[in-house]
Amino acid sequence: MVRRAGPADADVMSALNTDVQGVHAAALPDSFKPPGPEAFSPAAAADVLAKPDNLVFIAEVDEAPAGYAYAEVRRVPETAARYAYEVVHLHHLSVRPGYRRQGVGQRLLDAVRSAGEEVGIALLTLDVWSFNESARAFFHRHGFKPYNERLWNR
Repeated sequence: MVRRAGPADADVMSALNTDVQGVHAAALPDSFKPPGPEAFSPAAAADVLAKPDNLVFIAEVDEAPAGYAYAEVRRVPETAARYAYEVVHLHHLSVRPGYRRQGVGQRLLDAVRSAGEEVGIALLTLDVWSFNESARAFFHRHGFKPYNERLWNR
């Protein structure tokens, strides 16, 4: 089951973040803090949940938290160089290891897409780290294609 998260879900959201935070911290320990409440505290999760343009969903299997998705509705105004546009940007999608490859991620992604469509936005974007092959493969399987590339010189 996937449901819209509410203010009471801040602790659950914080706890579910540890899996994805661990992947990032293992790959880039100089950039990402180790998983734990300090990295994405319940207070930080509550701030995310309180913003009306944020879309947060919790997946549960047999009433146990299995994953979450956090997306944001972005309304970008027109500039001299670009037309205005609206997008739903997926910030986090994390599924507990024991629930992966069981459709939980797909259901979370579907919930985010549906929420965007409810407000008239079909465009869904996200960032994925190049080291995160499993996430990249998941998103490619679900129709995402590269449209921008960010580079660095470390």
